[in-house]
Amino acid sequence: MRFFYLDPGLHSHVGHHANTCRVITTELRRRGIETTVAGSVFLTPELQSELGARPFFNFYTYHVTAGDPIADWLSVFQRGVGATVKDLSRLPAMTPDDVVFLNTAQPTQFMSLVTWLNRLPAPERPRAVIEFGLDAGLEVKQTEGMLTFEPARDDPRGILYRYVGLSIPPSIRPHLFLKTFDPFASQGYAFITGLETGVLPLPQQAHAPLRKKAGKRPIVIGILGDQRPDKGYKKVPAIMTALLARHEHIRFLVHNAAPTGMPGTQDLVREIAKADARVTVDERPADGALWQSLLSDTDLMLCPYNPTRYVASYSAVAVEALANGIPMVGPANTTLSRFAADNSGAMATFGPYEAAAIIGATQHAIQNFDALAEAAFDAAAAWNLHDRKAMLLDCILGKL
Repeated sequence: MRFFYLDPGLHSHVGHHANTCRVITTELRRRGIETTVAGSVFLTPELQSELGARPFFNFYTYHVTAGDPIADWLSVFQRGVGATVKDLSRLPAMTPDDVVFLNTAQPTQFMSLVTWLNRLPAPERPRAVIEFGLDAGLEVKQTEGMLTFEPARDDPRGILYRYVGLSIPPSIRPHLFLKTFDPFASQGYAFITGLETGVLPLPQQAHAPLRKKAGKRPIVIGILGDQRPDKGYKKVPAIMTALLARHEHIRFLVHNAAPTGMPGTQDLVREIAKADARVTVDERPADGALWQSLLSDTDLMLCPYNPTRYVASYSAVAVEALANGIPMVGPANTTLSRFAADNSGAMATFGPYEAAAIIGATQHAIQNFDALAEAAFDAAAAWNLHDRKAMLLDCILGKL
């Protein structure tokens, strides 16, 4: 058996791509499985060396616009599929014993894999696992715990996912396995593609001995990752200003691996840090060591995310928090809150997507920090009893 790890979005330490690759390929190599890692042609030399990866894909996962105001999404999709299928055709000849894993696919990558797989002779088709790490471009309504889906009017991805699903011939379906990291996200993808969509075990795990945060003062509130509007980053300056004024014994650790993405907001965050020594801003893309350091320094994880965006889309940051015994603040009725509840995690939630509601939930977490920290430690201890990397790889290989 050979394993082909494919990710056209893998190019640097920004985002989750490098860490996911690191987790899966470490376990593959531990088992002695021959592994090929193919990333973006823009893959940094550092990651080429660390991950044993090679620049391969000419079309980037997040390239979705080219400037046409009417048919932009369709022309980019067609161009991307053409380029990616051409790249996939450069892979070596396959056998049914081989496994192809496509990380964080969007419609372009989904259609490309389907097209490539369909062109292979039946005896040469590998096990092809495709992971959808983003939302499916759906409007989601939630009533009494039940989700209903429909394509979002302003997002073409739902249409494209349905188109790809309808394009899949029966002959390749036994070789194709659709996956997400969240049960509700899988429901959405099953709805829009018309295909069964499974759930992968989450691989995040504590990399150092767990430390109880209870009793820790000052409380360091972490806002970690590559910051975007859907992660509520525009609200962060107001949230920080209000909480710093109300609580003397708190600190903020604001990590933004993509500071040029929201320059106005980032400038405000920098100004607050200059005026208040209790605020630390880190703008470095996080490799494995830096990411673990950021997690270690965080006592309370603040996820001021848009609930609409995260109703059926998971958050790796929330999983990292639970795995490392860090209590959280996050949006109610989302994958974050359900994940925390299902795993006995500690999360203070906010309802309305407003700065005042997020401030209130964070203040509640500060006031009840020790109890939340105790619960977070217990949840992490239970979570880390299992080898999460092994569980994930077993699922990809079809052993779970």
